[in-house]
Amino acid sequence: MADLTLAIESSNPSSGGEPGVALGLVEADEVTLLDTEPLGEGERHDDLLMPAIQRLMARAGREPFQLDRIVCSIGPGGYTGLRIATSAANMMALVSGAKLFGVPSAWVAAISVEANCPFGVALASKGESCFLTTFDASGTPQGPGKLARPTDIEKLGLGVLVGDQFLSKAIRAETDRLGLRVIPPEFSAKACLSLAPRAPEVRVGELVPLYGREAEAVTKWRQLHPDSGV
Repeated sequence: MADLTLAIESSNPSSGGEPGVALGLVEADEVTLLDTEPLGEGERHDDLLMPAIQRLMARAGREPFQLDRIVCSIGPGGYTGLRIATSAANMMALVSGAKLFGVPSAWVAAISVEANCPFGVALASKGESCFLTTFDASGTPQGPGKLARPTDIEKLGLGVLVGDQFLSKAIRAETDRLGLRVIPPEFSAKACLSLAPRAPEVRVGELVPLYGREAEAVTKWRQLHPDSGV
């Protein structure tokens, strides 16, 4: 029997695509999209996410307690959006008894890439570094993402780099030097839903954001208190 599945994608609202939720049926490797719902306009995802889920479920004639799976895009991305999305996913899984799955947001962005060559998805760009996840030509991730600097790009053998407007000038200069095509990322709840068959399952209550780098406040604390052990 197919699992009624909710997908949440609100990881990178300013980087491409439309934040939203999707509802579908998942059976083995088959995913059937039932409907999608955008979060709508506004600055506070805590005011937008749950109403969007309610609209989506009502339109489908389903109740949250009927969910079998919840799949959430976990980042890297915006701190607030990720915290709200993962908290909502944990809460709904706890209430409904649904299984919970976390999907790295780079996987979501990779769905729309037609590169025919190895490519990378750069997120959480800051300064000269970014959180880079690499994929083979078929779109299969090649291990977990990690922080990368301009000098790392050439070693990876990429043909395309997916990067948003926050990608550093230094990395863009390196892609120009190497002749790599840079394309903008696309994020969608539909793409997140399509990853449900291969998303890693997480224990309810333990789904947390993947930030890609420590919070700036922690970095500053380390600088001010080098002997604190934090």
